[in-house]
Amino acid sequence: MKRFKIIYLLIAVSLLASCAKRDDVNPTPDPTKKTMDELVISPNFKFDNSKLIQVDVTLPYTVDYTAIRGRVDFYYLANQTQNLVHSGLSDHQGRYAASFEVPNFVSKLYARSMGGTVELDLNSALKSSNDGGYTVNFGATLTTDPPPTPEGSFKASEFDPTASASSITSNATLKSQLATNLLTNGTFDNNSFGSMANWSSPMTYNQQWMITSQLAGKAQQYNDGGNKVLRIGSTMYGGVAQLITASAGQLITLTGDIKVSGSGAKYVWLYLIPRNASGFPISTIAVEELSPSTSWKNYMVSATMPAGTASCEVLLWINNYGGYIYYDNIVATGPNPDADHDGVIDAEDEYPADAARAYNLYYPASNAFATLAFEDNWPYKADYDFNDLVIALQHKMVLSADYKLVDMYSKFSVKAIGASFHNGFGFEMNMSPAAIGSITGQSITENYLSFSGNNTEAGQSKAVVIVSDNMFKQLPHPGSGTGVNTTPGSPYVTPDTLQIHVALATPVSLSSIGSAPFNPFIIVNQVRGREIHMIDHAPTTLADASLFGTGADNSQAGAGQWYKTSNNLPWCILLPSTFDYSVEKSAIIDGYLMFGQWAESAGTQYSDWYLPGIPGYRDVNYIYETE
Repeated sequence: MKRFKIIYLLIAVSLLASCAKRDDVNPTPDPTKKTMDELVISPNFKFDNSKLIQVDVTLPYTVDYTAIRGRVDFYYLANQTQNLVHSGLSDHQGRYAASFEVPNFVSKLYARSMGGTVELDLNSALKSSNDGGYTVNFGATLTTDPPPTPEGSFKASEFDPTASASSITSNATLKSQLATNLLTNGTFDNNSFGSMANWSSPMTYNQQWMITSQLAGKAQQYNDGGNKVLRIGSTMYGGVAQLITASAGQLITLTGDIKVSGSGAKYVWLYLIPRNASGFPISTIAVEELSPSTSWKNYMVSATMPAGTASCEVLLWINNYGGYIYYDNIVATGPNPDADHDGVIDAEDEYPADAARAYNLYYPASNAFATLAFEDNWPYKADYDFNDLVIALQHKMVLSADYKLVDMYSKFSVKAIGASFHNGFGFEMNMSPAAIGSITGQSITENYLSFSGNNTEAGQSKAVVIVSDNMFKQLPHPGSGTGVNTTPGSPYVTPDTLQIHVALATPVSLSSIGSAPFNPFIIVNQVRGREIHMIDHAPTTLADASLFGTGADNSQAGAGQWYKTSNNLPWCILLPSTFDYSVEKSAIIDGYLMFGQWAESAGTQYSDWYLPGIPGYRDVNYIYETE
């Protein structure tokens, strides 16, 4: 609730105009523009700014998952930065299925595993008709055919991924070995090459690339703009090979960068070719690219070495009918041990020496913060500037190999307090309070809350973490203006960030807890029963039930309807990124010109309504900016 708010309009307009972003456009006023109360909102719309993605992943069939679980990461790019939004581990058949949220503005998502990286176009028709999700098969570009030649080639036996199941090297043995690059001169900085008749010819460990006879005079070191690479000129077929150490049951991963130039058809392969004690090929496993790019692209192939393996040949194979093919940064690693025996190889384990922890999961992403923007006048009508409390947040959840939450590290940065109320802030998790061992990092300075020995709030049926009982302690008033960081011309206060560590007493399955950011809420002006949550998020045990259905609130507990007005407006919105909130007493619809169309379309139009730099999307006279 706003109290004693004095707005010096002429000064405010002048200051706002001086800090307007150059890439935004202040449009001509629209006389037909609606107010917040005039919006027609679907009762099913929850003001979501994220979309649910369902994925069904198949990892490379060339890897034996009997003793390990393969990791899959999903990320999007923003300003050339990888933002990790989800991670998971496969079952022992190499399959993984999950549902998770990504920001609505994300159009391309990337899935990464030991099989390489696959791009998912979220605007295309890649959706599966079965579950409405996306199917990712990291084996789609693999082949077990021998290197192709126009005249035919030596036929190795077909690769059998089950052949190695009985010959997995023990973890005790793997633990004593290091997963380093097994190749020499993988960057081709050393201009030293040998020769061999064909890819199936006998090989020795001479730590040197061997060029097959078909590429004589065609494959050589090349200075590519100051970077030494392998360049292969036009010819029908051939390869460059090197022998590495390997044995049955070891997981070998091969990666390399490839690009092409010039006209003519070109085809490229990265091969792993296990050899027996006599030096003969046992099988062939490759990632193939039948339409290489003129820009560098990374490729990866992983395989568990089959029974009888005594060594492994790394082969860079080409069919080239014009122009050039380039290879660089060729790296082979193995045996990829699992030092802590949790079923996650060290290369994919963020905690390789800790069997209780395997990897991190982030909300909203590894390099991003989400924003909660509250109105604090509930249950009464809001002014919809959504700046009474603005909080940027990020959760890092530490998971075990079996998808259980072990620890959670959370950051909360208070950006603005556009009110005089001394509000508290916390979040509820769908677990017993006893499941939490301890909570540290909280700001508790008042006397209106009670806590249990593990620092969860006492008297709650579910675990409630109070981040701060008075957010003004994190963002003190500067002495002028209404609230903090909402009135242009008043001193700017640098936001304070609280770092909360939640340690579980007993790890809990993340699927049973629910999705981050869980159930955040504010406590209004230190009145414990007066909670405000996101739309259709239930109150905690300590909420005052007598307030529901009063004022402008139209909550209906029996229908699972919470914290919305009769025309379905909320008191809190969540955005999966940072957010330039409104200036004091300016409704969000005034500054964000596409907000109304987004809301009335139930999110199907202008899902990027809050992003900066899009001409015509903002009227910066109504948006608070710090620079």
